[in-house]
Amino acid sequence: MAIYETATKLANEIKCSKEYIQFKKYMQDVKKDPECEKLLTEYKMSQVKAQNFVTKDQKEYKRNISKFELLKKKVINNKKLSRYLNSEQEFTSMMAHINQILSQAVENDYK
Repeated sequence: MAIYETATKLANEIKCSKEYIQFKKYMQDVKKDPECEKLLTEYKMSQVKAQNFVTKDQKEYKRNISKFELLKKKVINNKKLSRYLNSEQEFTSMMAHINQILSQAVENDYK
C-alpha cells in the first residue's frame, strides 16, 4: 500500500510544481482566446503533417513545411501561444525526467 501512497504524493507534488502550475495557467489563457486556440490547433496539425511527409512524399513535405513555417512565425509572434508552448515543453521535459528516474530504478532487474 505504501507504493500507492508514494505515487499519490508524487502526483500531488507534480500538480504543485512550478512547471505544472505555469503550464496550466498558460493553457487556460489559450483556451479563453478562440483565435489562439484555433492557431494552436492548426500549428500542431501542420507539425504532425510535416513530420509524416518527411519519409513519404518530398513534394508534399515541401508544401507542408512552408505552411508550417508560416504558422510557426505566427505562433512565435503570439505571446500567449509562445508562453504556452514553452511551458508545455518545460512540463513535458520534467515528466520525461521523472519517468526516466522511475524506469532506471528497476532497469537492472530486466537485464
